[in-house]
Amino acid sequence: MTWSVDEFLDLIDIRSLNWCFIDMAANSGFRVMHGDGIHIHMVLEGQVRLTGETGDPLDLKPGDVAIQLSGIVHKVRCGHGRTLSTVSQLASELPGDEPLLVHVGQGRRACRLLSGRFQVLWPSGFQPVRLPATLSMRALDLGIDLQLLAEAAQGTGAGAMLNRAAELLLVEALRSDHYFQAQLRWNLQDPIARAKILIEKHPFARWSVKTLANRVGMGRSNFAARFVAETGKTPIGALSEERMRYAEQFLRDTDLRIDEVGEKIGYRSETAFVRRFTRHFQITPSKLRKIGSYRLQ
Repeated sequence: MTWSVDEFLDLIDIRSLNWCFIDMAANSGFRVMHGDGIHIHMVLEGQVRLTGETGDPLDLKPGDVAIQLSGIVHKVRCGHGRTLSTVSQLASELPGDEPLLVHVGQGRRACRLLSGRFQVLWPSGFQPVRLPATLSMRALDLGIDLQLLAEAAQGTGAGAMLNRAAELLLVEALRSDHYFQAQLRWNLQDPIARAKILIEKHPFARWSVKTLANRVGMGRSNFAARFVAETGKTPIGALSEERMRYAEQFLRDTDLRIDEVGEKIGYRSETAFVRRFTRHFQITPSKLRKIGSYRLQ
């Protein structure tokens, strides 16, 4: 059984590395070196041309967005720039919050971009090897005004806000690409991998072995046996481990009562939650909270 497009897109997870405003003088340009991330360029002012190692040049105007999927070297020029700078900020491994300001070339600003680099956690190890190197779109087709987005991208939380916008743009670019659905059919047919991701993404849902098996298109008995064979855990054991991870976090980082923590992660009974937590961590929830600096192994 394959994934539906909606189900797959809902499970894509973005982790931002950094964002930059890039002000380019006339007839200037910059290159982005090879890396393992995805790059997004949003054109705020002027007209630019993006070229890569493969594919045709892409001419972009204000309101256009280009998403470079393959991580290959690509170049962005404002006008007929021949001398290319390297925007090292886009290659940094240190994540930032508020976008940095980068100047390219000499003289007054002729083009402005809001560019970012991020990692995508693809469900079930999916890699977009058969997709075009670069996808492009108009932001206004999704109701996103790039000028307003840029004005909002300042101060604490700007990076998180831009991540959400990038996620929305990436989802739209993928669902508009006609190769995308075909690649889903080719690559995402492992029901156990799919079940593991469903547990990780929705750990508080009221899963049972039967509902998980139904969701991935298997019979209950075959699903349970195969899950244990491939992971060394039962489906409910894997679900409990994921829930316990969140329970520990809630106990350390929030003021929720113990019964509220149990209810939040899917336990209807405080007694059942305390019993499961104690068995998993060899310490009770109340004791963990009292010795909050203690780290469980």
